[in-house]
Amino acid sequence: MLQMINHVRIEDNVAYVKAHGYLKAEMVARMYTDEGCSIEEVMEHYQLTAAEVHACLTYYYDNQAVLDAEEASVRAEVEANAIKGSEHLEKLRARQKPD
Repeated sequence: MLQMINHVRIEDNVAYVKAHGYLKAEMVARMYTDEGCSIEEVMEHYQLTAAEVHACLTYYYDNQAVLDAEEASVRAEVEANAIKGSEHLEKLRARQKPD
């Protein structure tokens, strides 16, 4: 008799690979979807089984619209803060210049 196994757990609205602590399912899936790595490369990188990688991909594709929107929001925030950081660095450098 075959048994269904769920390799992903949801905790506080975040999906993790069950057998790997706090490894996010989205990170695993994005290595394949965004970075173009093969299933085998993802398996090797994270020390996962093919079933675990496919479970992460299933989770990602089932929730792609929401996950992609959240990712875009985070990237926009990072970019905005990076600009502010560079401006801050310029101010620090200006203060260090001798009069």
